Amino acid sequence: MAIIDYKPARTVREFIKHYTPGRLFSDWIIGPVGSGKTTGIFFKLILMCTLQAKSPITGKRHVRAVIVRNTMPQLKDTTITSWNYWFKDGEAGEWKATDKNFLLKFADVECEVMFRALDTEDDVNRVLSLETTFVIIDEFVQIPRKIVDALAARCGRYPPEKDGGATNWGMWGSSNPGNEDDWWKEALDDSEQFDASELDRSVRRNERLLAGKKEFSNWTYFEQPSGFSPDAENTENLPGKREYYTSLAQDKSEHWVKQFIEVEWGYSISGKPVIATFNSMIHIAKQPLRYNPHLKLVGGLDPGMNTAMMFGQVDNFGRLNVLSELCTRDYGAKRFISDKLKPHLKQSYTDADFLVSPDPAANQRAQTDERTVVDIFKKDFKVKVATDNNQLAGRIDAIEHFTTRITENGPALQIDPRCVRLIRALRSGWRYTTNTKGDTRDTPMKNEHSHPGDAFSYLCQYFFVDSERSVKRKAQGPTQQFTNIYNTR
Repeated sequence: MAIIDYKPARTVREFIKHYTPGRLFSDWIIGPVGSGKTTGIFFKLILMCTLQAKSPITGKRHVRAVIVRNTMPQLKDTTITSWNYWFKDGEAGEWKATDKNFLLKFADVECEVMFRALDTEDDVNRVLSLETTFVIIDEFVQIPRKIVDALAARCGRYPPEKDGGATNWGMWGSSNPGNEDDWWKEALDDSEQFDASELDRSVRRNERLLAGKKEFSNWTYFEQPSGFSPDAENTENLPGKREYYTSLAQDKSEHWVKQFIEVEWGYSISGKPVIATFNSMIHIAKQPLRYNPHLKLVGGLDPGMNTAMMFGQVDNFGRLNVLSELCTRDYGAKRFISDKLKPHLKQSYTDADFLVSPDPAANQRAQTDERTVVDIFKKDFKVKVATDNNQLAGRIDAIEHFTTRITENGPALQIDPRCVRLIRALRSGWRYTTNTKGDTRDTPMKNEHSHPGDAFSYLCQYFFVDSERSVKRKAQGPTQQFTNIYNTR
């Protein structure tokens, strides 16, 4: 095979060379349209083939890969067309049109590449019965989780042991961002995200554990820069070069531009967001926020088996800074305190003046042991219920006290970009339910996003009620005591 001069951009280059030897790896890259992602997934296969051990019988490196797309028209018109641009029939190998297989040959490598669509149940069954070394998914956000999990189980099945067995195996893919509601968003948030700064692995391990994630993940997530960024990738190969994205954005909706050029996950179209005044452009900090040890630290708490807590401070300008989050599943109050809260405070907020602001319902006694969640937290922390009123309208007022104001030092709400659960909830995950006709009801949907949303509301409510009390005290003026000097009784 004549190797074509291919010089991938930095993110794609790191994506191509990444893999985990000795166990299943899953690498995923998202980026704007035209950023070279699809080419990257093909050339990652070239590298992976060279890492396969030679067969003791033939002396060749035998590999089998399946490239998946969700429909046949898309497979033919985009994926196969892109493949044929780089790997031509008769030069890089042999194309079998009937089977949609390509026998890729270069150096000592023989790689059978199968192109498969998932149009019908029969297509799915055929893919899930394959024995492959690698699985490659083009536009992976369009593939359901059960299919991805089943495909992962087919990796490493080829070559057979008599030909040396698979020495590295896994799956990878590329895509534009999907919607916030996609299971992919949560899965990628839980993965090891590629960091250009190459943070120390032990630091990332501690961050993962405190966030309730696995110690390490088989998944790695690569995100390309925005098409408008100075670091935009593959622009030298686009028509108009750097002006390509500016031209493409003309007459497109803001939603489309953010998703397909700026690499932001799209919003859900089912149900109205609870906090319509949230604006990610101004309310998400551009860089991590710093903890101020001289200010009170408050944890807004939504208790339950899916406990969520949002940590925040109000600065001297009246701005609420949301510094971090803890979101767990199947954690009771005691376990949440011992396994999550105390380690988080010790690592991030040493000697903080910390107070818990819980859901007022946390003051209700359990039928089992007559204790409340507040009682459990009071054993270790100061606890203050901001108000007895737990109505949604009051909590929204508290949130909008911060989302709708600009202080002399900028927006009254700043959320650390690492608070991914809260950001997803405020963008669209925490939303109202709809009926069968599509009409919006006045009750928020109970889902994984409602817990961080509720915890955030209790954080805002604490500072909102506190500020209202302060305003009333100032309006009343200083309290003075007078003595009646004529009262002799």
